[in-house]
Amino acid sequence: MKSNKALRSGFLLAALGMIYGDIGCSPLYVVKYIVKESGGAPAVSEALVLGSLSLILWSLLLLATVKGVLLLLRADNRGEGGHFALYALVRQRGRWLLLPAALGGAALMADSVLTPALSLTAAVEGSACLADGAFPGMGTRGTVALVLVLLSVLFLSQGLGSRRTGRFLGPVMLAWFLFIGTAGAIRLSGDGRVLRALDPLVGVRFLFSAGNTMGFSLLGLVFLSVTGTEILYANLDFSGRKAITRAWPFVLLCLSLSYLGQGAWLLGQLGDPARLSQAAADPFFRMLPASLRVPALLLALAAAWSTSQTVVNGSFTLVSEAIRLNLLPALEIRYPSDSIRQEYIPSVNFLMWLLSCAAVAVFRSGERMASVYGLMIAISMLTTSMMLYVFLRAGRPGARPVLGLILLLGMLEACFFFAGLQKLLTGGAVGLLLTLLLLAGMLSWNRGEEIEKSFSARLPVREYLPLLDQLRRDTDYRKLADNLVYLDSGTETDTVDRAILYSILDRGPKRAQAYWIVTVNTVGEPNLQRYQVETFGTDFLFRLRLDLGYKCSRPLTRYLRDALLDMERQGLIPVNRKNFVLSEDSALGTFHYRVLRRRASGAESLTLPELWALRMRNLLQGLAGLREEWYTEEDTDVEVERIPLSLAEGAPARRLRRLRTEASAEAAKEE
Repeated sequence: MKSNKALRSGFLLAALGMIYGDIGCSPLYVVKYIVKESGGAPAVSEALVLGSLSLILWSLLLLATVKGVLLLLRADNRGEGGHFALYALVRQRGRWLLLPAALGGAALMADSVLTPALSLTAAVEGSACLADGAFPGMGTRGTVALVLVLLSVLFLSQGLGSRRTGRFLGPVMLAWFLFIGTAGAIRLSGDGRVLRALDPLVGVRFLFSAGNTMGFSLLGLVFLSVTGTEILYANLDFSGRKAITRAWPFVLLCLSLSYLGQGAWLLGQLGDPARLSQAAADPFFRMLPASLRVPALLLALAAAWSTSQTVVNGSFTLVSEAIRLNLLPALEIRYPSDSIRQEYIPSVNFLMWLLSCAAVAVFRSGERMASVYGLMIAISMLTTSMMLYVFLRAGRPGARPVLGLILLLGMLEACFFFAGLQKLLTGGAVGLLLTLLLLAGMLSWNRGEEIEKSFSARLPVREYLPLLDQLRRDTDYRKLADNLVYLDSGTETDTVDRAILYSILDRGPKRAQAYWIVTVNTVGEPNLQRYQVETFGTDFLFRLRLDLGYKCSRPLTRYLRDALLDMERQGLIPVNRKNFVLSEDSALGTFHYRVLRRRASGAESLTLPELWALRMRNLLQGLAGLREEWYTEEDTDVEVERIPLSLAEGAPARRLRRLRTEASAEAAKEE
């Protein structure tokens, strides 16, 4: 019993550290930015405070609680969650679902760039509350410099692994939630008027009243209070649905108390313009006693660091899932900790560091970054609602009330999205442009492969068995490898891509002990690992289909060795083992990979969008480069071979015609 209780407590603590960090940092800046955008201290009124708090609290209840905790967590993919996990569940329901999946994924990637920048900036900006004493305050330049240093340390440390630091995320966030909840409760006890914000009509009336100087764009800042809801679902596999659900009432209580406490503090300063001016500058830190502001600042920095660490780790997982769902090219993935679940993608880490620092240097304040941040989250949540609707609608006749609720929540998220669009001229266009660039890249990569598949000719394998057998026995040719491996996009076991046979026979010949033609099929079940093999009655040609879940990330050679040993145990093939080796794996021989890269020809037969997709795919492929780590962890040869892709195959061939000169024509007549 004690061990079970300790295990549950550990999961709850992990949920606080790895899941609720983003939404837990929102009290640092939401109320502050609403007051600033409304006009600062002169605009603070009872209507502004109560109306804004009402919208914040009911957003937490509807979007975070109802959608995020009660509905979205139940759409798990065998215990796995996340944006692309949901897409893997519904992608068979319609080709159109690729668009919301790619758009939401692109928005989440853009959000992953802004979250560390915004969280750390908002925490460092709290140092301004110390300027009343001996501390002179950091100012804008000091804030930007310190945040840039923190971001650099954060991203540079990713390659070392976050296993040790991850142990402190739970205790840090537990202390943070207890602190903000207690501080808010103390201020709330001094002024009960703020409890009127629990009435949803108070927020609705204020939104459409003349006292709302921000107009509809107020919702864009209110929406910041529910950022982090997507992380609940994305980290479902980390601590489980029960731990996330059990921890949420505590988190919701602490968040609500913090917001209500800040509102009560502002209402209490309405009669004193001087104190109100200070309170409006930063309600979160100003409501604290002076003796607690330094500890609060340090704790806020620790919470912001924990949030940033979680988001960065989540971005690596998001990109790796996109790769396996054929939305991005293969990138180098490392595993810095003992657990293979912790992924690290150097190129993504560098790009995130560069863009995060650029955001801090350009925007120079959390307030300006917030408008971009909210818009990205609104896009991701809206696309998730679309896929959730399709998921619940499929085969669930009793889910009509829930479907109606999702439509209602989707309309609310659409309102937040259109409110965020009003910030395009003040920085929102930057985040939207980044999202659209990522979206174009993912759609082009996916579409480019479809075009290549549609124009690829397939040949029957059995007709070429004698040639392959003769080649492997011909000692006049140097043996390239024990196992020569090609990747094929087709799923038919009795046919092969013509380009593969063209590479082996016409461009070689390439002699090997055994030829592997492998198809990697990514399936919706996250951790599935199975294979199907056709040997054609030989011991030298293997047509292998690997069904791998989108979470499976072992190097390809590992799966081939497993299949080879399993076939040996079943007596399907005799394995020729080598004698002079250091390990059992090496006894299976060397593996040589030929990666075929196609170049389009016959471009006149393509439409402009198809040609653009192919060129974008080639560009992304070139930027990604050849990632040998995807194939093996050892010194296995991987070579790229460029094959012409004949798009006009089957059309009448045009022959070169000879043009006769006058002299040759007369000579022909004389003959």
